[in-house]
Amino acid sequence: MKLQRSTLVLMVLAASLVGAIYFYEASVVPSQEAAQEQEQQLFAFEEDAVQTFMVKNREQTLRFDRLTREQPEPGQPTWMLEIIEGKLPAETGESEETGEKGSTMRTMYPANEAYVSFLLNELAKGKSDRQITATAQQIQDYGLENPRARVEVTLQNGQTHRLLLGGRDFTGSNLYAQADPPDGEPTTSRPVLLVSPNLENAVDRPIEEWIQPPEEAVEGESTEGESTEGESAPETLPEPPADPSPENPEADSEAPSPEPSPTN
Repeated sequence: MKLQRSTLVLMVLAASLVGAIYFYEASVVPSQEAAQEQEQQLFAFEEDAVQTFMVKNREQTLRFDRLTREQPEPGQPTWMLEIIEGKLPAETGESEETGEKGSTMRTMYPANEAYVSFLLNELAKGKSDRQITATAQQIQDYGLENPRARVEVTLQNGQTHRLLLGGRDFTGSNLYAQADPPDGEPTTSRPVLLVSPNLENAVDRPIEEWIQPPEEAVEGESTEGESTEGESAPETLPEPPADPSPENPEADSEAPSPEPSPTN
């Protein structure tokens, strides 16, 4: 049975269409998704590539430096904190003074590793939900002309990045932000990002939380010391006098002999 020419043409067209759809879904769609994901990402650096960073807000300016040791010792901090501006905490953790002879000494504190990692993770892996184009007036309205927080990052290769955080949008679920904005006051339209409020939580902390708390003493040692001091020595009772018995010949010899009875 021979197929009609029109049927063959339709079969060829159908096969071509299936092949085109497969190629589009296998090649074009993944590349578009990858490009879109890259566009949504705030920065293109890894967390381990950060050497120093600064966190500035209206109350304080803090600088964090990564310590590079060839053979780090257990328990040694990875990040050190320097308070550039802000109220110094009273007796918070252990400080360290660094600086060459003849230069100004810098007071450093071991930084809280958990909070530093949380902030760097938000910077390296954070994404923008949406990007809008804002005029100079809108940038001012969004709180980006005088931002509530700034983060300046310096990588190990010398590259620098900046992030400005403004106010929240009308829904309250996003923050207005600018990643690596040009210097100077905005005179033309500039891109503005909508980012997660996790970034606000990552930078808006008091100085006391940024400093690693001192390690607490082992409870077992203190408890053992208290119990040792509280224990009193056992009382020594006097020994009872020796009981004369056949087993104690000395006692028998010292005892007086009975007098003989008179004879009639």
